[in-house]
Amino acid sequence: MLIAIDWGTTSFRAYLLDSDRVIIDTIAASAGIMQGKNSDFEDVFYTQIGGWLEKHPNVPVITSGMITSKQGWIETPYLPCPASLTDLSRNLTKHLTAKGHTIYFVSGVCQKSPTPNIMRGEETQMAGLNSSQSMTAILPGTHSKWIRMEGDTIQQFSTFMTGEIFAALTQHTILGRLITESENQDGFVVGVREGFSSQEEDGGILSKLFGARAMPLLELMSSDSIKDYISGLLLGTEIKEAVQSGFGNNVNPVICGTAELVSRYKKALEICGMQTELGKDGLAAFGLYRIAKAAQLL
Repeated sequence: MLIAIDWGTTSFRAYLLDSDRVIIDTIAASAGIMQGKNSDFEDVFYTQIGGWLEKHPNVPVITSGMITSKQGWIETPYLPCPASLTDLSRNLTKHLTAKGHTIYFVSGVCQKSPTPNIMRGEETQMAGLNSSQSMTAILPGTHSKWIRMEGDTIQQFSTFMTGEIFAALTQHTILGRLITESENQDGFVVGVREGFSSQEEDGGILSKLFGARAMPLLELMSSDSIKDYISGLLLGTEIKEAVQSGFGNNVNPVICGTAELVSRYKKALEICGMQTELGKDGLAAFGLYRIAKAAQLL
C-alpha cells in the first residue's frame, strides 16, 4: 500500500493505492503551497490525510510537485537531463515529521541547454506513462511543457508560457477591451494556422497580436472571434517553435492534462497536420507508485 501526493501551487491531490497499483481512495483540496505559510505544511498534511495515516500508520508516503520547491515544504535538488526513473528513485529526500511519519520527496529535473529549464511534478507524470518507446509528451497548462522521452528517461524538454501570456493579453492589455462575452471558435482555426505558418517576413507573433486589435475595427473579423483568435495564434506559434526545436518529428505526441486543455491542444495539433494520442488519467499517482517501487519503498 502507498500514499502518493501530487502537491502543487494551488492544489493538493492524494491517492491511496494498494499493492497492485489500484487507486483505493482519493483526496482533492485547494491546499497548494500558495495557500499557507511554510510552517503550515505539516498541518495541511495531517489535516488532509490524517485519517488515512490513523488506519494505515506504517504505509509509505511519497510526494512531488511544487511542495519540493524553494517556496514549498522540503526543497529537493534538480536532477540534470537526461533523468531516468532510476535516477528519480535514487534521489528521494527523506523527511521525518514531528509526529514521526516519514515522507519521501521527489527531486525536480533541470537542463541548462539548449535553453535553461526546470520542472517539478511533470517528471512524476512522465514516470506514470510507463512506456518503453520514444515519444513526445505535451502537458498543457499555464506553462505548457513539451518533453522528449526515451523509455523511462527524460531526454529534453521545453516550457512555453502560452497560458500565462494568453491570460495577460486578454485581461490586462488593450486587446482585452475588444473581447465580447459571446465567443466564436472560428477565430481559433485562423489563429492556429497563422501562428504555425508565420515567417519572419510576416512580422512574427508580436506584430500579429496587434492585428487582433485591427481586424475587428477593419471588419476583417468579428469581435466574438478575437479571444479564440489570440488563443489560436499563441498555440500555433508554440507548436511551430516546438517542432522547430525537434519535438514531435515523426512521432504522434501524447497529450496529458485536463479535458478542456487536452481538447484544445488536440484540435490545434490536428490543424497543424499532426496526429495525437491521449495520456491516461492518474499519471501522477502511477508515476509516484513506480518511483516508490523502484526505490524499494513497497
